[in-house]
Amino acid sequence: MAAFEGGGTMKKIAIALSGWLLCLTAFSAVAQTPASDAQVDKLLEVMRARQTLDAVMPQVAASQQQMAAQMTADKQFTPEQRAKLDRILEKSMAGIQRAMAWEKLEPIYRDIYRQTFTAEDMDAMIGFYGSPAGQKLLEKMPQLMQNTMAGVQKLLVPMLDEMQRDIEAELQAPAQP
Repeated sequence: MAAFEGGGTMKKIAIALSGWLLCLTAFSAVAQTPASDAQVDKLLEVMRARQTLDAVMPQVAASQQQMAAQMTADKQFTPEQRAKLDRILEKSMAGIQRAMAWEKLEPIYRDIYRQTFTAEDMDAMIGFYGSPAGQKLLEKMPQLMQNTMAGVQKLLVPMLDEMQRDIEAELQAPAQP
C-alpha cells in the first residue's frame, strides 16, 4: 500500500507541476501579447513623433550646410561653382526630406515598435510619455538631438577631412603597375 501511496504522491506532484507549467505558459503568452496598431499609433501620438521629426529636419539641413562649409573652407570657388555646390546641397536635402517624410517613416516606426515591444510595454510607454515627465523629455528632445548632432559632427568632420586627404593623395599618387 505504501508503494501505491507513493505513486499517488508522485502523480499529485506531476499534476501540480503540469498545472503550474500550464499557468506559467498561459501567463507567458499573456505577458507577450503583441502590441496593436492602435497602441503604436497612440504611443507615436503621445511621443509627438511627427512633430519631433518636423523639428529635426531644419537641424539636419543646417548641419549639412555646416559640414559642407567646413569641407570646402579652404577651397576657392567661382560664382558658378558656388551655385553648383548650392544646387547639390539643395538636391541632397530634398532627397533626405523625401526619404524621411512622415508618410514613409510612420509604417516603418509602426513595424519596429510592434516587433520590439509587447502590448504591456506599449501601455507603460504610453503612460510615461503621457505623463508630465514624459512630456518634458519630449519638449527637450529637439535640443537634445541638436546637441547630439553637434557632438557627433565634432567626431565626423576630422574623419571626413582625413578621408578627403586620403582620397586626394591616392588620386595624385602615380599608378602602380
